[in-house]
Amino acid sequence: MKKTLAILLILFALVPVFSQSISETTATHDDLRIVSLAPNVTEMIFAMGAGDQLVGRTDYCNYPAEAQSITSIGTLWDPNMEIILSLDADVAIASSIVNPEFIESLLKAGLSSYQFYHEDSFDGTFTLIKEVAEVIGREAEAEKIIEDMKDRIAEVQKKVGVTNERRTAVFMIGYGDWGDYAATGDTYLDGVIRAAGAYNAAADGVAWSISRELLLEQDPDVIILSGYEGMDFEQEAAYFSSLEPYNQLSACKNGKVFVVDGDAAQRQGVRTAQTVEDFAKVIWPEFF
Repeated sequence: MKKTLAILLILFALVPVFSQSISETTATHDDLRIVSLAPNVTEMIFAMGAGDQLVGRTDYCNYPAEAQSITSIGTLWDPNMEIILSLDADVAIASSIVNPEFIESLLKAGLSSYQFYHEDSFDGTFTLIKEVAEVIGREAEAEKIIEDMKDRIAEVQKKVGVTNERRTAVFMIGYGDWGDYAATGDTYLDGVIRAAGAYNAAADGVAWSISRELLLEQDPDVIILSGYEGMDFEQEAAYFSSLEPYNQLSACKNGKVFVVDGDAAQRQGVRTAQTVEDFAKVIWPEFF
């Protein structure tokens, strides 16, 4: 189920989305009642100390754990308008997954709504955090989060920067009968891989999609897979390594297939620095 969901999220993310905000709320920032339409937005709101102002979240907003006690407004691609409007919210905030037409419907219903898209840029992660902070009046908290993230990333780069060795890595989000999906060069995760001290073997792929021919040609030193709660990470790595044609890859033959926290990796935001560290630890284990 989790793997299928990841692929569906990728497909929805391929739809172009533009930053937008229309209509103003009369509530003060401290009194804002907020609906989050994306897990990464929920994580940002909690990290900025505004979790107690969140009155609605999606089915997939599972981090932090406190988020799960908040009223769900449905799925990412099919949020429930009736529930959202019943929450007496002042503002709704979405990232790339939500259909822009739904945002337009919220605006027509009189709910101040925002949608931000920065998934094509690693530096856009920090812009995204700032934009969400501006909506909810938490700019100072966002600056501290960004500062801490940059410090954490710099520490990783200090550790892996002691070698001139070049290693290649790929982050596979989905594979198998549905097709092969990876962090391609036009995604923020390309920057995460580079920040972790590796060359992205899927850099020539487009819109989260990589051909098996390109994967086999690049033959990355390290393959990173998405893992989720309840999954046996070692079993998942072994399963991938046993499948045709992936078992032809050097990483599969050499035991260099690893699984990391897929939620943190695929949710651009406050845990992106953690993902840089997670990637670096499996790409350069000798430095950690």
